[in-house]
Amino acid sequence: MSEPEPLSTRQLAKLLYAMGRTFDGLQSTFTATEEFLHTGNPNVLVSKADYNLLLDLRQSADYTSHYDYAHRPIDLDFIKGINAQLTRTAAIDPGKLRDKHSPVSVSTPLGRYEPPVPDPGAITALVENTTRRKEDDDLTRAASLFVGLARMQPFGDGNKRTALLTANGLLIASHNRQLLTVPTSDEDRTWFNRELAAYYLCEDRTIISHLTAWNRRQDDHSGQLCS
Repeated sequence: MSEPEPLSTRQLAKLLYAMGRTFDGLQSTFTATEEFLHTGNPNVLVSKADYNLLLDLRQSADYTSHYDYAHRPIDLDFIKGINAQLTRTAAIDPGKLRDKHSPVSVSTPLGRYEPPVPDPGAITALVENTTRRKEDDDLTRAASLFVGLARMQPFGDGNKRTALLTANGLLIASHNRQLLTVPTSDEDRTWFNRELAAYYLCEDRTIISHLTAWNRRQDDHSGQLCS
């Protein structure tokens, strides 16, 4: 099996900007994010909070992009490894699964969501079942893995970031050069957050097909994030 190609700097910028903006309130522009990834110059960013966030995102994305997919599986250790890179802006013990002493409560547009203590076996089953769904295409499988893992909230923090990078790892391992990303505009973030909440609370799968279709449109309008 040949080695998959890592993500380009342009792809990383799109993915990191979208994650930072939608999940964690990144205030710097896409252009500034891309320049920071090229140069490492923190002065192009608007705050130290953005700097720390993008350092974490870059570190976790580099781990995802350069993982040895040809010889190692996408599994629980891979997921833990992604979260373990979030050393500045996530949980006190990044990469460690939550236990009964560390509950989380997620505020959503449809109410609070309180996930159970994560079950390692259930996480493994989610990954295996998603990757084996041959009736779905790569992008649909990636979207399913993202929302399924995000719903489980395995870690003390950084769960959506970890889930989205895991989903993109699935695409990289499949030699698929597409990205799975998330909306950044106010209008699109509204439906995204509501549909993700509906999946969390009711397992309404609308978000999977909608997010997949939205990402396909981004391939046709690749300059949208740069505007």
